[in-house]
Amino acid sequence: NAFLSIQPTGCQRVSIATHSNGYSMFNWFRNRRRKNILREPWPSTWVSILEDNVGHYKALSTVEKNKLKAITRIIISEKHWEVHDGLVMSDEIKVTIAGTAALLLLGVNDFYFENVNTIIVFPVPIRRETQDGLVVGRESRHAGEAWQNGQVVLSWQDVVSDSRTPFDGRNLVIHEFAHCLDGLDGEMGGSLTFGDSATTRRWHQVCESEFEALVLAAERRQKTLLDYYGATNQAEFFAVASETFFEKPRQLKEEHAELFELLVKYYRLDP
Repeated sequence: NAFLSIQPTGCQRVSIATHSNGYSMFNWFRNRRRKNILREPWPSTWVSILEDNVGHYKALSTVEKNKLKAITRIIISEKHWEVHDGLVMSDEIKVTIAGTAALLLLGVNDFYFENVNTIIVFPVPIRRETQDGLVVGRESRHAGEAWQNGQVVLSWQDVVSDSRTPFDGRNLVIHEFAHCLDGLDGEMGGSLTFGDSATTRRWHQVCESEFEALVLAAERRQKTLLDYYGATNQAEFFAVASETFFEKPRQLKEEHAELFELLVKYYRLDP
């Protein structure tokens, strides 16, 4: 599931492509389609959406902006998008969500959340009333979900609020798409695998130690950089740590140096 090994092992591309001519042909058609997508002119209004709604965008270099735009274009094209409860689908919704999710992919090549197939957007936070459906409820602050079957559910209200304030430590899109990366090994459990066994072992040691410290701090109501929600379980810890990594990188490096350095290796970038 690791970002460091996302291309050779994360989606098992090499092994499948090596043993399956059908998959190799699929890869060829997919890459050809993506090249055609990227040849299309970038809509001028989309830049304004990135500048207005994706707070990190203006801080990127020209090279990083171009890469983020390419990732955004492919995510928009390849995912199935749904809106519910009166929300009207728009370029703003797609570009804001895809552009924010693209931040997590700036350090790697040729991966576009292939394990995500559907992005479902509600106007406000959701709550689960029955096993069959999602019901909107103001009293609930259940802003998003990521499912192993490839669905991501988001509250548009929270997406906009979080994405427009990029350094407050909270970002719903980063949180839910971090779960999707975590799930590349078949389980969203916070157990990452890096390109070498030593780093993988180090991640498990540091993650366990940091998780236990956050649980204890939450129980004692001590002030923490990492949101208490990360104390729920190790899957949520990784998602919260990823939010903090992109939203408050300097503070994370100062207060949780080992965790920060491991996330630098995982995401292949230093924010």
